[in-house]
Parts: sequence; structure tokens; C-alpha cells
Amino acid sequence: MAIITDDPKLAGWQLKRLAKALQAQALRAEALDTYYRNEAAIPTMSIGAVREAYKRLMAMSKLNFAELIVEAPRERMNPVGFRTGSDGDNSTDQDAWRIWQANHLDADSALVHRAQLSMADSYVIVGGIDPETGAPVITPEDPRQVITQQDPRRRRKSIAALKLFRDEELGYDRAFLYLPGYVIQAARKADTANEEVGFDIDKDGWEWVGEPQPLPHQTVPVVRFANRADMFGRSTGEFERHTSMLDRINYQILARLEIATLQAFKQRAVKGVPDRDENGVEIDYDNIFKSGPDALWIMPAAAEMWESGEVNLDGIRLGTKDDVQNLAAVTRTPLFYLNPDMSNGSAEGASLAREGLVFKTEDLIASTGESWEQVMSLAILFAGGTPPPDMQVLWAPAERFSLAERYDAASKASGAGVPWREVMSSVLQFSPQEIDRMEAERASDLFLNPPPTPANV
Repeated sequence: MAIITDDPKLAGWQLKRLAKALQAQALRAEALDTYYRNEAAIPTMSIGAVREAYKRLMAMSKLNFAELIVEAPRERMNPVGFRTGSDGDNSTDQDAWRIWQANHLDADSALVHRAQLSMADSYVIVGGIDPETGAPVITPEDPRQVITQQDPRRRRKSIAALKLFRDEELGYDRAFLYLPGYVIQAARKADTANEEVGFDIDKDGWEWVGEPQPLPHQTVPVVRFANRADMFGRSTGEFERHTSMLDRINYQILARLEIATLQAFKQRAVKGVPDRDENGVEIDYDNIFKSGPDALWIMPAAAEMWESGEVNLDGIRLGTKDDVQNLAAVTRTPLFYLNPDMSNGSAEGASLAREGLVFKTEDLIASTGESWEQVMSLAILFAGGTPPPDMQVLWAPAERFSLAERYDAASKASGAGVPWREVMSSVLQFSPQEIDRMEAERASDLFLNPPPTPANV
């Protein structure tokens, strides 16, 4: 069925507009991902005959700081449970955790966070009930394949979404357009000569496939995870604003390797010798200056030998170190993550260095938690339940303390009258599932070993 793209009232217009926006987003996400995968090219000139050798030097010059900048906060973003309301009824909490576990999100949530931090956006799609698990399907999605349109009044609510990808097995480019209450599919025969999917709906041969499929509710079940979104909804990758600094660091490493390579083979020259002999024949000095234990060189008295000297690399090395320190500062990444030599400082200094990372991670958790709350509310809706209005994602603390520090604080908190479960979660940092298990074990211990009855006085 042909797709009509010039009428704003029809789905084809939305498909065309979102596909164009997705193409721009995919190009940007791919550029950022090359930095994360340490495949970004070092800005330099081609040097002709030694190009292949120079490429090997370039490959050795890449230091993957982008990955460290992303992984430093990502490692501290660990959802551990859900809380809904304060009336003590945790049945919805357990349902949400069962759905979470059924979709392996205790591990795969890291995929969402990693894409969000490195490529500025990631997405999650909620689908119908999986007959194998009995839970709604929740899938992490790449920003090179998925895009949403957000409600201008409620910027976290999606009012349209598109997933566009290449089905390599069947040889088709496929598109799923999500609109409130239904999803409609389009496809085209893949252009095998072009690795990129066709983003131009008008020119690339797209057609609708089948009828629109209704969704259980009037929602768009696609949630955006935007990293550091501003007032206009524009997201930013963790290292996106500092790619020029990453390029400069790698370029200085390349320059150091270039100089070291040239110095490994010192240049030698002879001055004051003739080009031709007394008969006018060109002299072959390569044959004369052969190396060997029995070699004897005969040169004119005016001949002078010259050999290139060494270049001091300390300036380049110290400049690179300064750039790494600046990179750590502007990305709020502790310097000992980027430079292991800085890990030998005092405990107080290390704690201060972590503060920026902890505050940054807490900001990320607050924003990301809102998106996960949307995901789980949609999942409960697809499971036939009623999403609670006050769902909250519980996270492992961004700042980790030693066992001695935690148990000392727990003793003081208990003495101050803090409830047992609150001490277990906030101070000792146990997950809700661990606390439930410990509570059951406490009840069992009290039943088997009741406290002694006080003697009558």
C-alpha cells in the first residue's frame, strides 16, 4: 500500500518526518559511538608512500578515555527495586520487580544507561505479554534505530515514535510507527549495495504492510532516556562537548610516537665528498659505506660525518598530562580513573576527588529514574494492572562506603530510633529483596529462639 506523506493528518506524514529526524540522530550517535569504541580517526595529513605504516602508528596512538568517562558513572547506576506508596502494601512493588527480572533488566538496564551516556539518548519499548515469561516484553533500543516525538507540554511523554532498522535475514528495511493507541508497519526491499537503511520515505520505495495494529491503551509505549537534556529537550553525551580535547590528547600521543620512531633510526650523512670520480662516473656511496666487521671506509680528508641527535619529548609528555587533568576536571571524572599514578594520594583527597562523580551520578539517577518509572508504569498497564501514581525506582547508593562505616552508622541510627527496614536500606544499603529475606529469617529465628521471659520481681 502506498504511503502518502504530504498530508499532516495521515500517518505517512509522521513517518516521513520522524525518519528524517532519525537519520540526523543516527549520524550523531554513530559519531559519538566511534569515540566510545575508540575508533574515531585522529585528525592528520596523509603522508603518501608511508601511509600504511603511518596508519599503524595512528592505531597505536588511540587512548580510550571516552569509555572511562562513560563507565565511571554508569557503574554506579544500579536499580535494585521499586517502591509504590507508603501504606505498607508491597504487592505492586513485587509485580514490578517480577517484570523487571523476567526481562533480564537487572543486567540489560546497563545497555540502556551505556547508550544514554555515550550517545546522548537511548530508548525502551514496552510490548505485549510474552507467553514464555507471562510478563510484558521490555526491550532496550539504540538511538540509531529509534526516535520519539515528545509532548511539548509534558516533555517526558512520547506522542509518536519510530523504530527503523534493516532485517538482514529477510533482506528488508522495516519501520514501526507508534502513535497513540496503535502501531503500523512499513517496509521496503533493502538496498544491499548500501549499508545504510533508507531514510527517505518518498524516494526509497517504502510501502505500508498490513493494517494498523491496536495497542491495549491509548499510549505510545516508547520511552526516551535523554542524557542531560536542556529546556528544549536537547540531550548531550557525557564526552560530547569534549571531543576536541580527546582528539588533542590522541594527536599528541601520535606526535610522540612519530618522533620516537624517527629517532629509533638515526639519520646519518657525509659532508665534503664528491658526487663523481675522476672519470666522471657517479659514485655509489651505498656500496662504499657497507656495514660489517671487515668493512673499511676510505674517505677524502675533507669528508665529515654527521648523525641526527635526540629530541626531548618531555614537553609533549607533560602537555598530554595537563590535557588529561583538564579532561578529568571538565567531565567530573576522578583523575585516578584516567591516570593510575594519581591513585596513591591520601584517603581524604580520594574522597574529595570522588565527590564530583558522586554528585554527577546522583543527577543522572534522578533523571534516568523518571524514565524507568514510565517504563514500569507502561509494563504494569500492558499486564492488565493499574499503574500507581507514585512509583519510585530504588537505586544502589551512588557513593559506596566500607562495611565498618556502614555498620557503625547502622548502630547509631538504630540507637536514634530509625526503623529497622530503613536502617537496612538507607544505611546498610541492602536491596528490598534482601531485606524481605532477612525479615523472614528474623521471624524464623524469633520463633525458634524466643527471647527469655523476664523474671517476676
